[in-house]
Amino acid sequence: MTLFLPSPISDAIAVLDTDLSEATSPLLDVLASIVHPDMVCSLFALATLELKLKYLASRCIDYALVTGLTTEQSAELYRLIEPKIAARF
Repeated sequence: MTLFLPSPISDAIAVLDTDLSEATSPLLDVLASIVHPDMVCSLFALATLELKLKYLASRCIDYALVTGLTTEQSAELYRLIEPKIAARF
């Protein structure tokens, strides 16, 4: 079963599904840092994102801090990004 992930989280997943590259890697780091305590996101690295992706990353961070994901949504997000993280190594 796939849970509904709210915008902007679902928007970020859509970007990564379309373009998982070095250019979008900091966006993956943002999502990973939201759902996994061992994952870290460098705000300095976000400067390398193109402007529309910077705004998307900012919206994801804002959503995570202000609204937050449910436990189930966090697990679903991790399930979706884990293969993308593993593909880096």
